[in-house]
Amino acid sequence: MLLAAWTVLTVLSGGIDLGDGLATRGATAAMLATLVAAPFAAWALMRSRDRAAPRSGPALLAIGGVAGLAVWAGVSILWAPAGDLAWTEANRIALAALALVIGIGIASMVPQAPERFAVGLSIAAAPVVLWALLARCMPTVFGSDFEPSRLQAPVGYWNALALVAVVAIPGLLWWAARRGGDHRDLMGAAAAITVAVTTLVLTYSRGGLLSLVLVCLIVVGIMPGRMRQLSALAGGLIGAILPAWYGLTTDALTDDALIAADRSDAGLGLLWRLLVGLAIAAAVAWAIQRVLGGGRLTRRRAGVAALVVVLLGVTVAGAYALAKPRDVGAWISARTAEVTGTSGGLANTPGRLGSLDTNQRLQWWSEAARSAGDNLLVGEGAGSFPLVHLRERTTGEDRLNVRQPHNLVLEIASGLGLVGLALLGCLVAGVAWAGARAWQRRGPPTIALPLAVFAAFLLQSQLDWTWTVPALTTVAMAAAGVMIAAAAPGPAPPGRSVPRPVVAGAWALAPIIMLSALIPWWSQEKVAQGNQAISAGQPAVAEERAQEASDLNPLAIQPWLLRARAAALLDDPAGMRAAARRATQVQPGNPAGWALLAVAYGDTPEGLAAWRQVLVLSPNDARARLALEAIE
Repeated sequence: MLLAAWTVLTVLSGGIDLGDGLATRGATAAMLATLVAAPFAAWALMRSRDRAAPRSGPALLAIGGVAGLAVWAGVSILWAPAGDLAWTEANRIALAALALVIGIGIASMVPQAPERFAVGLSIAAAPVVLWALLARCMPTVFGSDFEPSRLQAPVGYWNALALVAVVAIPGLLWWAARRGGDHRDLMGAAAAITVAVTTLVLTYSRGGLLSLVLVCLIVVGIMPGRMRQLSALAGGLIGAILPAWYGLTTDALTDDALIAADRSDAGLGLLWRLLVGLAIAAAVAWAIQRVLGGGRLTRRRAGVAALVVVLLGVTVAGAYALAKPRDVGAWISARTAEVTGTSGGLANTPGRLGSLDTNQRLQWWSEAARSAGDNLLVGEGAGSFPLVHLRERTTGEDRLNVRQPHNLVLEIASGLGLVGLALLGCLVAGVAWAGARAWQRRGPPTIALPLAVFAAFLLQSQLDWTWTVPALTTVAMAAAGVMIAAAAPGPAPPGRSVPRPVVAGAWALAPIIMLSALIPWWSQEKVAQGNQAISAGQPAVAEERAQEASDLNPLAIQPWLLRARAAALLDDPAGMRAAARRATQVQPGNPAGWALLAVAYGDTPEGLAAWRQVLVLSPNDARARLALEAIE
């Protein structure tokens, strides 16, 4: 049931809420997920209170870390420049904490939890991955007009979809090598891997590809049955070549903003190539296992083979460098320029898969690092990076604006300071402690399955804004919980059960968490209704909705921006100025309120002062500069 709920959350834009004041389906999904998870976490803790896992050291450290991070994010509302964004971030982290508690509680009660979780996750990811491919193969039925070339439906973000495909792999590898399985399991797993890998490649996600490599190394390196796993993996990768190559080289599939009908013929071409790829994958996996089925690949043999491959690669590369030093030097210079360049954004084309261009990440990372250095202990406040970026950016190109620095450590350091980093470290340390404990106690090797999911999440979160996608955060925290439970199996020692007051406290805390998720969403819903009223030519209704929204969430600036728009349509300049002034009081560190105030006052000293304040908060704001030049 929980995995089915995760599928729904993933399909509904991954639960992504950018804090833009609109009750999008992602924001709605995140709110509903919290309403489900809060009582479920209390129930899971109550049912597992006599098990060893919830009271184990790794569990206490990990839960304390992520729960403390949620509380600290909530406390940061006191100094955050955008209190509503800090509230949203606190709710998002609270949902992650609930997923961790649920993972520990359920896995401590369910036998063979790691493999059941991994296979269940593969099944739960299947509708998402299939939807993504069908949106490209049959765009007039499952897709929509003007979709980007990078595969992103139904999650709404290509790199998030890529990680969904990656987390399906561990369960497929286990299924291929499971005890008692036969060639049909192997062939089916290989075919399913083809689907996942094809989806991953067509997202053009380089971070997703790195995560796939990491997942395969962890599962194949730790789990038994390596030959069957490698057979399925080889079959899946070879089967994906035909559809992936077609998807990367066909103009109708790689061009942006086409209507769905223009992709139809190419989509059918992708579909039949995918079906052929499934057959190839199954046949290759069966053939490899048939030929090498009696072999046994130990860790030592795998290590020797990997060492031989590395030495051969180094030898060939060295020989080529000696033979053509100029070509090698030019290649190194070109790759260095890619890594350090700020070209204005890497194009969303298949060529990005072979590029080392960081796509502005070095700039965003430096912005977050400068912010963290200025507020070392407590940070600027949770969710504050959208405003930090405006203040620290070196260009006025609004198309390059981002809401996260695309690096989890720097995001936490900028928003929550050293305190936040310490709490994040507790979470990671708790999971690492569980892994070390399982290794020392010769725990089940299937612990590699949730470990691979959690590791893939951590890797991608250092390169992207994965932490802000609840569908990814919840599955990673659930995997961490399963891993912690697997490292501490069995009932709790006498006198070491979870105390009843703790369980009672969890039940008492559940409605508070639910209300915390519901109230800001409700405010967003009112703003969305007000925007619809504006579009329908009903400014009076919009003004009422704005008042209701601000009453629900006095930290948000969007209700006052809405009220100013309504006043402008009602030809009420005094009301517009009052709403704009109130917006600057609610969030004095947000240039949006000051820009609205400048527009409201026009070519007056007050308008001039407001534009100057915009430049204080966003020094490279091109609109403010042009307005000041015109006024002066």
